[in-house]
Amino acid sequence: MSFLKNILRNAISEGISKGIKDAVSSAAEKIVAPKAEELANKAAESLDNAAAELDTASEKAEKNEENGVSSLKESLDRLSKSAEKYAETLETAAKPQAALAEEWEKKLPGFPLWCFGGTDFWIDETGTDANGDPYYVFNADNATQEGLDLYVALLKESGFVRKYPSSDEILYKDIGGEYLVFGKTAAFEAAPVMTLSMCRTRDRSEIEI
Repeated sequence: MSFLKNILRNAISEGISKGIKDAVSSAAEKIVAPKAEELANKAAESLDNAAAELDTASEKAEKNEENGVSSLKESLDRLSKSAEKYAETLETAAKPQAALAEEWEKKLPGFPLWCFGGTDFWIDETGTDANGDPYYVFNADNATQEGLDLYVALLKESGFVRKYPSSDEILYKDIGGEYLVFGKTAAFEAAPVMTLSMCRTRDRSEIEI
């Protein structure tokens, strides 16, 4: 693996890791970190061809200064375009996530922010409980079962426990007289949209069997 590719991989990984640390608690980082590493690896691979060309051009430059400089410039141009394209992709992907974070803070405080993929996100209010507390449904286009499994692991790491002893279908967290309740029973019934239920309630019947 080239020295340049290592630099790219490390830079991308650091950027992704910082974004994740801003989104989740330190206790949950070990759940999310593998996905960050995977994403960093994919990003580095996407720039591998340009980096390899740059390495080759550098070697030629040592043997033939005039032709080598020309090849080096061309390779640098290709690398620059590849990096710009990847940056644009990251920016495009970040916009819906940023919008989600803002809405999430208003409607679902206490629940870890979803950061496990999808192409579009929205939160619907579906009603209220006996105390007037709202029920919400979080929707994500093109989310995966793997992403949902990671989110469930993140919930557990954040203090959520099972309502039913042998199932993760409903998880809840006691926050002192109130309960954060998560449900995934109908998660992929309307695929490719993933649908998760979430609420903050004072109604103990939501967590009692």
